[in-house]
Amino acid sequence: MASWPVYKTPEQLAKAAANWRQQWHSQYLVMFSSYWGGFVTDPALWGVPPDDHMVHRGDAVFEAFKSVEGRVYCLEAHLERLKRSAAGLALTLPPEFDQILDLVREAYFLGGVDDLLIRVNVSRGPGSFTVNPYDAPKSQLYLTTSILKRPAPELYAKGVKAHSAPFPAQTHFATIKSCNYLQQVLAKKAALDAGADYAISFDQKGLLTEGATENALVVTKSGELLAPSYERILKGVTLGRVLAHAQDLVKEGLLKKAGTRDITKEELLSEAQEIFFSGTTFDILGVTSWDGRPVGDGQVGPVVKELTRRLEAEIHSDNPMTTNLKTGPRPNLG
Repeated sequence: MASWPVYKTPEQLAKAAANWRQQWHSQYLVMFSSYWGGFVTDPALWGVPPDDHMVHRGDAVFEAFKSVEGRVYCLEAHLERLKRSAAGLALTLPPEFDQILDLVREAYFLGGVDDLLIRVNVSRGPGSFTVNPYDAPKSQLYLTTSILKRPAPELYAKGVKAHSAPFPAQTHFATIKSCNYLQQVLAKKAALDAGADYAISFDQKGLLTEGATENALVVTKSGELLAPSYERILKGVTLGRVLAHAQDLVKEGLLKKAGTRDITKEELLSEAQEIFFSGTTFDILGVTSWDGRPVGDGQVGPVVKELTRRLEAEIHSDNPMTTNLKTGPRPNLG
């Protein structure tokens, strides 16, 4: 019978952490935990109590946003959506959320890296392993930073392959960015198993919803840029910026119309000139193959290229959409 060590103190755990370090830890930088009341810089010591309802029930909400060159893109929009998601699950924001910008800035300086992916999770909190939310007396906030990893450059140039999910998307909670992502995990797995890069989902009525973690959009042959109706998808922050820039393209004559409405799978098959994804990590990726068929002429289209150019210019400059973490007093990191 194997003999396993028993750790009784944080000091013993810290000493043992050297044996737990994994290859992917090189991408992880800093974690803040309201449960511990501070920051952890050793990824081997990151942890969430297993009785936290986020862990065993997915009862939590989250946001992921990025810092590029020390500028956080669309921070306010992400935090507002986090508030809406928390309200949708009747989650009380913990007191630490009031200092979220300070926490982000401290984590940024502790990590020492300009290009980050920042995740903020608000959980129901620890307290039993039941589904009873009242067993968790206090919500918790967990913030992590990792090195921003973008897709390979050739995917921007050549486009990506998409595959239709083999099951209909459940849209009842689609507007809440919760930590229950089983549907998305299986859709992504199906896409990868089919040799594609990303999944595209449709609901039980055959209407376009979204990717596993991305919003999906289409440019029709008639010059309309369309996203699915917001009632059945998570309204992406990057999607909002794409539609704002698309309105400028309408004014300039590159598009005839831009907006949201129901989009059927049959309409995509017959009318799509360009299909693309939008998301926090990669901004925009053109879809040049869907279920083994070329989209349009099989090349990344002009609308995708122009929207990508405009988003990149916005992300890499000081403007109302970016929050410069380098400005203001440097936090006292102890």
